[in-house]
Amino acid sequence: MYILSILVISLAGCGESQYVKNLSDTTLDMEITRFEQDLFSSTSVDEILKLSQKHPDFYPVYVNDIIAANVQRQGANDTDIAVEIYKYISHRDMDSLYGIVQSHFKDFSSYQKGLEKASKYIAYYFPEDSIRNVTTFISTFQYGAVYDQVHTSFGVGLDMYLGSDFEVYGMLNPENFPLYRVRKFEPYRIVPNCIQTYADYKVPAHSDTKFIEKAVYEGKKLYLLDLLLPTSHDSLKINYTRGQIEWCVDQEENMWKYLVQEDILFSSDKNQYQKHYFNDGPFTTPFGNDSAPRTGAWIGWQIVRKYMAANPSLTIQDLLTEKNHQAIFQKSGYRP
Repeated sequence: MYILSILVISLAGCGESQYVKNLSDTTLDMEITRFEQDLFSSTSVDEILKLSQKHPDFYPVYVNDIIAANVQRQGANDTDIAVEIYKYISHRDMDSLYGIVQSHFKDFSSYQKGLEKASKYIAYYFPEDSIRNVTTFISTFQYGAVYDQVHTSFGVGLDMYLGSDFEVYGMLNPENFPLYRVRKFEPYRIVPNCIQTYADYKVPAHSDTKFIEKAVYEGKKLYLLDLLLPTSHDSLKINYTRGQIEWCVDQEENMWKYLVQEDILFSSDKNQYQKHYFNDGPFTTPFGNDSAPRTGAWIGWQIVRKYMAANPSLTIQDLLTEKNHQAIFQKSGYRP
């Protein structure tokens, strides 16, 4: 199983995070594999077939998951698929997209350094997960970030990070590419988006039956990002745009009062609380058009932060294995 997901950087001015560790003695070299360069430089079906040998880990993921809709046909064998892939890369639009991607990401070294730094934090907290490879690719606007837990590696769909003003995004289906989502297609989100996919994998799935349980579950993932991205702005961890973190901080007490007064905290109407407080969107509907989205997750984040601060002997492993999410809320003492 593969975790595939799409997910204004400001490293300055964040202050010294309490989660920063001295990892100068940690040795970890992140290797970059430019799969899209090998793919689009192929000049025959035979060369496409050879890619499966050169990239034995990633090629099956790419063909069977990432671009399956473009190249898979019922009953097709490896050669048939290679023929479809060759047609895919030979298409004028794809060739043009490849050229644009290369002009933007000819040098990937800054993102390599960011992923290497985050992977050192992963190794610090989870020694069993040594992530030493990131593969870049073109997904035809399907996936921006991939974590392959089988081979413990990241993947980056570069065509999802060409900037919100990239004109092609405006031509895509607006139901799948609404403006609030396109605004996040910026290259500075590459590193946090990759680490988000790791957090999605690392935090055990939880079958929530109440709002507060879902909030704490999402809060666990965001707290994990505090540890793995200690110098990143909170807006990158929760995938907010400018001003949305500030809105949450300013309205924290009012949001909490509303959730209490309207009996939302322990609501078991999952369809409603998921839709209004946890799904991505331009805003949180009950809080108005000027609000931040996914405020249920943001509140859960503050609960988990308070819980961990109140219980300093607990490790991240203790947090992730604690299944009683209502108990986490109760022990946190969170009351803004």
